[in-house]
Amino acid sequence: MSVKRKDSSSSWFRSRGGRRFAWEFALIIVIKLILLTLLWIFVIRPLPRADNSPAAIERHFSTPTATESPQ
Repeated sequence: MSVKRKDSSSSWFRSRGGRRFAWEFALIIVIKLILLTLLWIFVIRPLPRADNSPAAIERHFSTPTATESPQ
């Protein structure tokens, strides 16, 4: 029983269908990267950032004090 071996030049990826698959796959990846970039620019980047200055952290962890004393 002999097994037929394919040459590397006759692989499926070198055929017309393989080249079309590669182009479509690459196009899908590029479109997804563009959409993710647009999502970042228009949705995530404009969100306000948390104030992480030392004064803000101190205000956050300090106990609340009464601003007016009762008379």
